[in-house]
Formats: sequence, C-alpha cells, structure tokens
Amino acid sequence: MNRFAVFQKIIETGSFTRAAHELGYTQSSVSQTVASLETEFNVRLLQRSRWGIKLTPAGQKLYPEFQQLLRQYETTHTIADQINGLETGTVRIGASNSTSRYWLPGLIKGFEAQHPHVHFTLYQGDYDEILADIKRGKVDLGFIKQTLTQGLFTTPLKRERLVAVMDPDHPLADQEVVSLADLKAHSNNIILIPEGSHSDVRAAFEKIGINPEIKDQIQDDYTVMAMVEAGLGVSLVSELMVGNSDFNIRTSHTEPEVAQDIEIAYQNPAGLSLASTHFLKYVISQREQLA
Repeated sequence: MNRFAVFQKIIETGSFTRAAHELGYTQSSVSQTVASLETEFNVRLLQRSRWGIKLTPAGQKLYPEFQQLLRQYETTHTIADQINGLETGTVRIGASNSTSRYWLPGLIKGFEAQHPHVHFTLYQGDYDEILADIKRGKVDLGFIKQTLTQGLFTTPLKRERLVAVMDPDHPLADQEVVSLADLKAHSNNIILIPEGSHSDVRAAFEKIGINPEIKDQIQDDYTVMAMVEAGLGVSLVSELMVGNSDFNIRTSHTEPEVAQDIEIAYQNPAGLSLASTHFLKYVISQREQLA
C-alpha cells in the first residue's frame, strides 16, 4: 500500500469510505494510513466533519509534495518494468464530453496498440473543472481551451467550431449560415449554452455589439440539445457533439464564426510519468488526424 496513493484517493473521492472501496482496502486501514502520515510529519493533515473532509492548512501545503513523491514512485516502478522488458503505467486524463467521445477512443486505441500495458483513467467535466484537476494534480494531461491555459505547459491541437442548434420549426432552421444577430432576434432571447462554452459565446456576441442575454448555462451538451429539440431555445454547441447525434434538431454555421482553440495542457513536463509523456507525444503526433 502506497501511503501517498491512499491519501490522494481520499482527496479525490472526498471520503475515507469511497477511497477504501475504490482501492480495495478496509476503511480502518485507510484511516491508519492517514494517521501514520500525520504521526510521521507531526501535523494534522485532514479535518473531518459531517459534510466530508478537507485539507487542513498544513495539509494544503504538504499535499502537492505528496503528489510529487507519488509521481516519482510511479515513475520508478515504470522504469523498473521497462528494465524487465515491460512498459506499464497509468495516464490520467481530463476531457470534455466532445473530446471524450470523438477524440479519445481513437487516440487510446492507437496508443494501446503500441503500449498494451499502459492503463487510462478518464475524468470528464467542463473546461473549468479540467483546469482545476490539472492544477491540483488529479489528472496528468487535460484537453482544455486555449483561453484557460495561462501558467500551464501546453501544445495546440485543433480548433473546435461551435454551430447554431435549433429545433426544426425555428424560422432560421433551414439556413446553412445564420448571423448571430439574426439568431438572437428570432429566438425570443432564449439562448441555452453548455457551461464550458459560455465565455466564448458571450465574447462572440459582444464583439458585434450585442448582449446575448444567455438564459441558462447547462452542464451537459446532450441536455442542451434535448432542450433545443423540445423548443425551449437555441444554442451553440460543439460541431463534434452534433455530428452523429440522434436529436431532431437543425444546425447552421454562424457568422461570425464561434470557435475554441483546444490544447493539451499539463503542469510540468518533468513531473509527468513516462506513460503520460509517451501518450503526450503520441497525441501531438496524431493532431492532424483529429476529426
């Protein structure tokens, strides 16, 4: 049992019980692991309450160091496996719905053909959540939009275009290209936006001097499209998400174009495991093939 891995799982899950379940340990052994760390470093690391657990001030300072020690431990094991003719490791990825559905399956399949013993853990969320996961070390690599990558190491991948999404009875539904001004004027100001795209959509409207008056921000792209199908408003959704959807909706390109530059981001190349470093290089080599 790696004590730092146990501690990280507690922080990730927010619970001793869930951490024990996911790791296959007993709750008492997990509690004893934290107690041994607190004894060794002579500080209290976690504060428990009926609302869950949180890091103490000392824990907040030590947790990044624990994560670094864990990465070094995992890298050491990976090197040992390579010496023995194996190549192992786990790559932890943060990605949005569109990236998870349309980019990652092909990327992981191609990578696993070359590195069959490497495993993947995927954390899905909007771009703000992915950014937070990268910064706190929950994921090694994250696919996020360029406007959020300040302070991180990044490599540009692809420009993800947003398209206007309308129900079939919308007055602009049959147009191949719609202006943002017309979209707002013919939609009773009801615009529904997936959370990760909110700032880009607002900026595009404001650039042409229009307040979009966005009604709702919704976590899930599929929920947005279901609401559009029901006639509850219009939206701008990633072109990747609508390409193969089963919703009875209509899509149009927009004038001006609304797009997000997607990059793969990470904290520090020196802190990446060998498996994550290899996957990063593979993703970069495949960026021209991303749909």
